[in-house]
Amino acid sequence: MENGNEGAVRKVEPKGGLIAYLKHPHWHLIMVHFPISAFLGSFGFMVLHLFTDTDAFELAGYVTLIAGAAVMIPTSVSGWYSWKVKFKGYRTDVFVKKIRTAFVMIVISLVIVLYRTIFVTDTIDIYHEVWHVTFFVGASLLMLGATIEGYYGGKLNHR
Repeated sequence: MENGNEGAVRKVEPKGGLIAYLKHPHWHLIMVHFPISAFLGSFGFMVLHLFTDTDAFELAGYVTLIAGAAVMIPTSVSGWYSWKVKFKGYRTDVFVKKIRTAFVMIVISLVIVLYRTIFVTDTIDIYHEVWHVTFFVGASLLMLGATIEGYYGGKLNHR
């Protein structure tokens, strides 16, 4: 397109203002903040654990990671539904990138949760070190994924 909004599509907005919105809220816009905040919180708790060596921070990081992974699935489903309904399923570069990023984030979060669940990291020192590296790389990728999702989501809603 000439105005620089490549991949932009026309949104279908509900009529009727606030009452119509309350009857049919945009669930994806509500839900999208939960995995981002859970992954960020998990990363923060793990950083605190690394500096203080307090097991409670590691456990808090693990629990918030589980929460982020669990909420990624309904958030992705709500995004797919919003894409199909609000944007009529138009297959543009923006949507393809968002869908691929969501799948990658689901896989990364599940791999990290499964690793920490299967291997008890406090019994054998090598598991503990591998866990820190695995978690740092995975959490960094999740933060990058959240940034990508937010950037392209912003392109859709703030044109």
